[in-house]
Amino acid sequence: MELVKAVLLVGLMSVGSAMAQGYGSVEYSDENNRKTGAENIKEGLVIGNKTGGVDYSIKMENSQTKIGSGSISQALEVRAKKSLGALYVGARLGERITSSTHFSYYAVDSGVKFPLVAGLTVDVGARYRNAFESGKLYQTTRGHVAVGYLLTKQDSVAVRWSRSYGDEEKDGVRLQYTRSF
Repeated sequence: MELVKAVLLVGLMSVGSAMAQGYGSVEYSDENNRKTGAENIKEGLVIGNKTGGVDYSIKMENSQTKIGSGSISQALEVRAKKSLGALYVGARLGERITSSTHFSYYAVDSGVKFPLVAGLTVDVGARYRNAFESGKLYQTTRGHVAVGYLLTKQDSVAVRWSRSYGDEEKDGVRLQYTRSF
């Protein structure tokens, strides 16, 4: 119930800020489990708002072996990320749902995002994530490198490579499209 309240609060903050920049993103990820060799796909939807140097967002994601088959897991996150020049720091609260369990988790991340040339950016960062409840095998540290390109003033695309260590040993490639409004 607390997660629902947090989601509603972020949603109200996102919609209610008159001086803010809203956006929506769609994501597609291809992941490989280094321990088992299993392949996985993940789709995500992010709705957010940037105001006063802080990015508030809600992320919903769905993951399975391939579209239409395999076990499905889902997650819902509320997120806040503060930009400090090129450096950023963020925090997330989420709920993970599978066919056999569900649990709440937290994550913290930081990184640096800088321009290369007009319209082209690089983002290098790390994330630590863990379940609030012990025994859920969700403790991971992930590093990433992403390259983004501004197509128009409102449209951008990005590709990200990441590697996770800990309870999940995964390599992933993510494609992302973002529309600002």
